[in-house]
Amino acid sequence: MSLKKTAIAALLSAGALAMSLAAAQAADTSKMGPEERWATFSGAVQRDRGDVVAQMLAEGMDPNTYVADGDPAIVRAIRMDSKSVLKVLLAAKGINIDQASDFGETALMLAAYKGDMDLVKTLLERGASINRVGGWTPLHYAATNGHIEIMKLFLKKGARVNVLTASGVTPLYMAARRPSREAVMLLLKAGAFRDLCNDQGMSPADAAKKAGDEKLASFLAIEKCADPAKLALIPSAKLK
Repeated sequence: MSLKKTAIAALLSAGALAMSLAAAQAADTSKMGPEERWATFSGAVQRDRGDVVAQMLAEGMDPNTYVADGDPAIVRAIRMDSKSVLKVLLAAKGINIDQASDFGETALMLAAYKGDMDLVKTLLERGASINRVGGWTPLHYAATNGHIEIMKLFLKKGARVNVLTASGVTPLYMAARRPSREAVMLLLKAGAFRDLCNDQGMSPADAAKKAGDEKLASFLAIEKCADPAKLALIPSAKLK
């Protein structure tokens, strides 16, 4: 177990964490040892202690510090619904809006997944990236839960509708997997290909069938999977 994981395991118990956060309010946290300082910051993000986070940032803590489970602080704050911490981090000098977790998740991806339009707009205003080089994108995450208005916003701003993850998953596949007929139709209107399959040969129609929507599966049915190389010939689609 790493030093950071050992520290957070010790301090995230209810009693120890409460004592640590209380101590942080009464002391200069920059004088703490590195393990205690990191664990206190991570615990403050986890417990929505914006006051402690603000104090630690003022005392030199990097707002882009990775905290629990490989999340940068801003991603963790969104994941844990730590709204006061998020407010502090968004105002922090040097915050990296697009910093991804160890699993490749960004603040915009989680905001899209949760359907938080206000936060999505705030992050976009701050320069968050809609399109990413490879892997999952915010459009995938919005489609996963069928958040239509957020999907429309992403598409209008140039989100790549046929973007593939490393395993060949498209936003259309995720919309069909939910299943959300409205999200599927939105993506098809924006130029999504129904014949792009994942690395297991599963199409969006297969995803809809597995989710129990036989009618949607029939609508999305294809004869065979397409060659993903066709994407190189197609410009990014935008919803008009």
